[in-house]
Amino acid sequence: MLSKFEPSEIEEKIKALHCNDEKQLEVIFSQAKKLIVEAPAGYGKTKTMISKIAYMLASNQVKNPKKILALTFSVNAAYKIKKDVAEQLPKLLQTKESYFIKHQDNLFISNYHGFCRHILKLYGYLLHETLRNIDTLKTFDDSKQEDLNQITKLGYDQYKIFIDYNKAVKDCNETYIEKNFETYVREVKEKILNRQYIPFNAIILLILELFRKYPNILEFYKNYFPTVIVDEFQDTNILSWTLLKKIISNDSRVIFIGDSLQRIYGFIGAIPKLMREAEVKYNMEIITLTKNYRFKDNPEMLQLDKNLRLNAENIQNPTIDKNAEIIFFNLTNQLEEAKKIIDIIKDLQNNHLADSCKIALLVKNRGKNIDKILKVLQENKIAYFYGLFSDEEYDYLKFHKECSLLFIEHLKKVHVISQKTLSKLYDTISESIFLKENKEKLTLQSLMKLLKVFFYRINTEYNFLSFEDKIIFIRDTFENNALKQNMEYLDENVIVATIHGAKGLEWDYVIMPDMEQYSNPSFQGLCKNCNYRNNNCNIQIDPNNETKFLEELSVFYVGVTRARRQIFFSASNTRINYQAVEKSANISCLLKLPGIKLNNDN
Repeated sequence: MLSKFEPSEIEEKIKALHCNDEKQLEVIFSQAKKLIVEAPAGYGKTKTMISKIAYMLASNQVKNPKKILALTFSVNAAYKIKKDVAEQLPKLLQTKESYFIKHQDNLFISNYHGFCRHILKLYGYLLHETLRNIDTLKTFDDSKQEDLNQITKLGYDQYKIFIDYNKAVKDCNETYIEKNFETYVREVKEKILNRQYIPFNAIILLILELFRKYPNILEFYKNYFPTVIVDEFQDTNILSWTLLKKIISNDSRVIFIGDSLQRIYGFIGAIPKLMREAEVKYNMEIITLTKNYRFKDNPEMLQLDKNLRLNAENIQNPTIDKNAEIIFFNLTNQLEEAKKIIDIIKDLQNNHLADSCKIALLVKNRGKNIDKILKVLQENKIAYFYGLFSDEEYDYLKFHKECSLLFIEHLKKVHVISQKTLSKLYDTISESIFLKENKEKLTLQSLMKLLKVFFYRINTEYNFLSFEDKIIFIRDTFENNALKQNMEYLDENVIVATIHGAKGLEWDYVIMPDMEQYSNPSFQGLCKNCNYRNNNCNIQIDPNNETKFLEELSVFYVGVTRARRQIFFSASNTRINYQAVEKSANISCLLKLPGIKLNNDN
């Protein structure tokens, strides 16, 4: 045991820590073999998870040498859990940090790809000799024809298998994935690995091949990890889900934590209705956290959170007992809207110490309307961070790729990850040909700022990590294109970003501008095929648009729940279309959902 406390003493400490929150404590003390935890944003998910792990360790539920396996979708989330575990467990167990570190072998915390890399490093040589050196292999996205052509030196027809397979993963096409599995793995082994590269999807697929060819290894890991905890479960794609189903046995203790309403990565393969699928497959018990701590001091925000979730639960006829009155500004045109946003920012900053007021402007997509707001911000000399890059943007992807390649070269020269070595790596990246040739681009300037913050955090917040863990954290961040997850820690007090880029982050105040048709929701998202956009955007939900509506509602909900204190919405009677032509606009249908009352404070 990690502590001299009796289980009852630990239970009392946990009850006090969680202020006797009934549902959180039910999760922590539950002995269910298969458990789903529905955890909306701000309901204490991470705190509950850490205490669950602490209680399992303290009550000797994990016998040496076995471990708890904790997996998550994003790199940032995985390492945040590691950080919270390292900080909170010693306090909860009243043991010295060094003593805890000595026993933290009872835990393995990673994202899916990090977990698979760990196994390939040990056993990958059974599939291909090159996998002995997986840490030095260069990773690439299977969908990029330019990369595939450069790496394989083959024609389109010969590397089309990679492109088609990646599309099948994004489309959750299980039939295609299973049918072409052996072909894909063979092509990776014969045409990619010898060139010192590994496709991103192959990191998981090679593990599935390893388990298929060597069932004894699979059985080892099933026994080695008798407890499997998955955070952000709603974002799991078909490859990760296949992996989970392999390592989970009838005897496994399984805890899936997530929120169906925060599933906003469907466009890159997050499986629809996965929580329900898992519930049925494993006959899982469900516990839903019920107290919103993020908005506990703001009744209107609490009501807004509740009503948005009710709209998702019953699309046709949500049971709303009370409207949420939101702060909304409707201006005559885009310029006036921009000026109003400046006023909001100045008022917020005047009412707080400058360095204690963090504000985010969150939009659905980059476009002409947000460009107008950026121009007015500049004219008013309001410093802001530009975070309007997308996951598919060439410069965003290319920057991470350059960082990854240079980091691999850097590792050949250093044996420690320190402030000095990371500073040298930062200089190397800034002096690279790609950066020099494109130094005027806003996206790359912003990414260099995020890189600096990330390296600083490695040597401060995450200094407790071992040398190997730091290497994995840095490499995984580059390979997963995850530098955007550091936006929350920038010095700038005003951040302008997309809602997708802000997932998992928080700010004191959030402003969601351009709440008009074709902006939020966007033309591609919902407006394109809507029959009601000329009828004041009062959408009617039917079987044809239900799926799209839920996707847009999820993005809207994630935007709302990035605010710690308050959210402001704005719109204008005109919008600027993609041709830079001013057109009349309707207020977004998302602001007309049942349970939302507009407080139009023009």
